[in-house]
Amino acid sequence: MRKLKIILLFTSLVVLRFAMQASPLPNTWTPESKIRFTAMIIQEVEYTDSQTIVRSGIWYIKMRGYAVIIPGSRMAFVGTVTPKLLGNKVTQIVMVDPIFEVIEHTRCVGGFHIECIVIALGQLRHNWVHILEKNLPEPMSSLAAGILLGIQGKMPEAFHQSLISTGTLHIVAASGYNVTIVAVVLMSIVGRVIAKQYAIMIGILGIITYVLLAGSSASVVRAGIMGSLTLIAYYFGRVAEAKRLLWICGVIMILVNPLMIVDIGFQLSFVATAGLLYIKPWIARYGSKNKFFDEYLYPTLAATLATMPIILIQFGRVSWISPIVNMLILPVVPLIMLLTTITIGIGSLSVLLGQLGSLILYFPLWYMVKIIEMFG
Repeated sequence: MRKLKIILLFTSLVVLRFAMQASPLPNTWTPESKIRFTAMIIQEVEYTDSQTIVRSGIWYIKMRGYAVIIPGSRMAFVGTVTPKLLGNKVTQIVMVDPIFEVIEHTRCVGGFHIECIVIALGQLRHNWVHILEKNLPEPMSSLAAGILLGIQGKMPEAFHQSLISTGTLHIVAASGYNVTIVAVVLMSIVGRVIAKQYAIMIGILGIITYVLLAGSSASVVRAGIMGSLTLIAYYFGRVAEAKRLLWICGVIMILVNPLMIVDIGFQLSFVATAGLLYIKPWIARYGSKNKFFDEYLYPTLAATLATMPIILIQFGRVSWISPIVNMLILPVVPLIMLLTTITIGIGSLSVLLGQLGSLILYFPLWYMVKIIEMFG
């Protein structure tokens, strides 16, 4: 009865917050109206074979061709828009081929502001992606940037469709898997030389830094919050109940921004994690006790089953070979993350070193590309 009351309370709060959302469009708006949207571009811009895509909050702006937009630029876009509605509330605004201009480029001098930090990290991401693009062919460079930072770069459309058809699109979106790898690696390294509480603090700091570097998307923010809460619970000597933490994170994020509930990245990340927590133990109970199956096949199968309804609704199709493909490629994801980090690091110091690092990185990326293309 107590759990039911809590569920009803939070459901009522979410519905109330959603109802209070004001429309971002003027009351006089019509489909023919020219709308001017001005924003500081912080997230890395996405590129396809023929388009530049800018995301800012609920705004989704598509432009033909390749437009160079550096993070930290304040941009103005003018064009007609198409709002997507849930009930009578605007959940996304799509603007296609607008007129655009750079109003200014923020220069943070002599100050310590969170906006400046985010912009600086965005510029770092831009430079790091450039290092990968310079040293690796496509789709390897986009794949490496996507796995480490959740940035797809100039990924060829054909390979992007292969990711969708094989159910592996999640690997190029920073998620809970990436956050877990970052936290575990950091804590395992520093935990050998410093006390546990300091190692946990460094782990949380590493998570926060990674979330910012990965562009602060809904999925990685959720994963960062959950990972941090888990580490804090561990620090205070309490058993971290991952199921409870997942729901707490989800509710907090939706209360802060009710439109998060219609974000596909948030939906997939949340439901995939729920699959690992609720479905995976059930599969493991009745399946083989093989360690490889328990670490790779069962989690993949659980996440696939959990996300299947959302993928079917959003994309109109599901991938039945997804568990097999994921089982073949997930073991090399940590290696690719490590080698990509090394390549970016040494490539920032020397062009030659960057080329040497990319040669080593090429092989696991080639393996992953061939598996995805073979099944796609």
